[in-house]
Amino acid sequence: MNLKPEAKAEIILWDWLTTKGKKAVEKVYFNRKNEISAPVFTTKGINKKPDLLIKINRGYGEEFCAVEVKSSEQSKNIHDARKILDYYKRYIDGETKYFIKEKEINISHFLVATENSKNGFLFQNETHTILNEDSSDSWRKTNSKYQLEPKEEFSLTSMWLRRLWADFRYLRKDFNKEDFTTMPSIGILMNNFYENDEAPHLFIMNFNGHLKNKSWGARFWRL
Repeated sequence: MNLKPEAKAEIILWDWLTTKGKKAVEKVYFNRKNEISAPVFTTKGINKKPDLLIKINRGYGEEFCAVEVKSSEQSKNIHDARKILDYYKRYIDGETKYFIKEKEINISHFLVATENSKNGFLFQNETHTILNEDSSDSWRKTNSKYQLEPKEEFSLTSMWLRRLWADFRYLRKDFNKEDFTTMPSIGILMNNFYENDEAPHLFIMNFNGHLKNKSWGARFWRL
């Protein structure tokens, strides 16, 4: 089977999600007819969309994750995945709507992933890691202590994700604060390599409207 690098990455992720995410992952949908006959999702409106849709249930009801998949063969592919912010904005503005079998669904999380997500990073052959528990950044150190961020991260992926979140802060200025409670999170798919946990994890910036001090904050959730 002669597949393009991104198509290979999608199948690697599909296998990882369906075999290692059995606790919460219910189904994985592709944005087109595919080589493994997985189900397909569709969109209406501006028809530019992420590559995968993951149906999950972490015990709080059904959620959907929209995933932009990139191959790590060239680093520019991953930098181009910043367009996840465009997908996010079009969804919030109602310019793109998501459907499964003609039924409209709500997106809870917008994510970026590569075939290396199952190893805890995005770029190719990352080696240098940072231990958040020992970080000079007191906020990151505290988040790690309370398991809101992974205890250890690969440095390139960590820097890329924080830049995405910084861009997301600017994007939020265009939205009404009253809408934050219903707005999706944004982040990446990775595993918890520090704990030798191969299961998929969402490492996201999420609005925590249930807390007394309602605010956006990092979360690290196992699927």
